Amino acid sequence: MDLSPRFKSEKFLCPHCQVASQQAWFDLDSSSSAANKILNHVFYEYRTRINNYKQEAIANFISEVEGVNKRHMSEFVPKGFSVATCSSCGDISLWVNQEIVYPKQTAVAPPNEDMEQEIQDLYLEASSIVVDSPKGATALLRLALQLLLKQLGKSGKNINNDIKELVADGLSPKIQKALDLLRVVGNNAVHPGQIDLEDGRDIALKLFHVLNFIADEMISKPKELDLLYSDVVPKETQLHINERDGK
Repeated sequence: MDLSPRFKSEKFLCPHCQVASQQAWFDLDSSSSAANKILNHVFYEYRTRINNYKQEAIANFISEVEGVNKRHMSEFVPKGFSVATCSSCGDISLWVNQEIVYPKQTAVAPPNEDMEQEIQDLYLEASSIVVDSPKGATALLRLALQLLLKQLGKSGKNINNDIKELVADGLSPKIQKALDLLRVVGNNAVHPGQIDLEDGRDIALKLFHVLNFIADEMISKPKELDLLYSDVVPKETQLHINERDGK
């Protein structure tokens, strides 16, 4: 089931909290109805204290206001403007002519959860600006790569040297390519060179996938294999294997 944000959908994946939640919509069509509900609710308790012979006059007044609301609400709520409120987090998304304009929507997958929180924060910050500033997003991803290399046990100060050390340690060629891809393009965002990033949104979007790919190959998969190994292979057998390998 597709739960991506869609205009007037009663439930979708909230772009703020990432929870599939119910959405309450407000627009020109519903504004006068909402205002009239408030009017009736606010006056309900007040009307119960009014003499019965005045109730008809109050009812006529409210009826008149309801009609005015319907006729003049367009002066206060722009046509084509809609707001959806998430029932989970309470944040809103803004829509103009059936298209979401806030928050900015990108086809960026969530960051790999095995990356340290600071790296994930940089990833999310980059995803929030990639539509308006691909070069800025790319520069942030380059910084995230530095921190990822540090998480992998390298210095995190010189990306090129860190990659060189990983290659010497037996790094897979495909991961080396991914690292150098992010390094070269990211460096170009900071120091303009041969790659044109003036309208590089497509390039920047691909780099999010590259960073997640590196983390998946170098952190998540080995972690998953270690857990599987410790769960399946008996302790005694593990000791024999370590003795065999001289560990």
